[in-house]
Amino acid sequence: MLRIDRRISIILSYIFCALAFFGVLGLAIMLPFFRNANVPFLANQDRFGVWGYLLEYAILALVLVATFCLVLLLNNVRGGAIFTSSSVGYLRIISWASILAGTLAIPLCFLIEWNMLLPVAFVGLFLGIVLRVVKNVIEEGTALKEENDSTI
Repeated sequence: MLRIDRRISIILSYIFCALAFFGVLGLAIMLPFFRNANVPFLANQDRFGVWGYLLEYAILALVLVATFCLVLLLNNVRGGAIFTSSSVGYLRIISWASILAGTLAIPLCFLIEWNMLLPVAFVGLFLGIVLRVVKNVIEEGTALKEENDSTI
């Protein structure tokens, strides 16, 4: 199995986070232009107007918040501060942002009548659930670490 050095892995993670962050910013800027163009899944813009924009920008905002917290979590990992309350807090925010984005994508799917968005919504929900479990694991590890630190 391919194994990547720890430092290179963290650098790659930073690069992917930056790509996601700037991709979402670009999408937020270009969204009105996509609506005015003849993009097939956004062709019925008059029908969902403001509500579609609100849902889309709310989802994009949640993704930006999750990406920012992911960078902060990576900073903790790079510094060796994995089992800390701040890491647990970042995971909590990322998981709730994923769950909320997936939840908001479901009505958007029916609003714009683009069925391919429904699997994306469920992936967001599933990712949020997985991150909640990881958050609980890290939280328990943090509690054990604090307990061990206080007994020594």
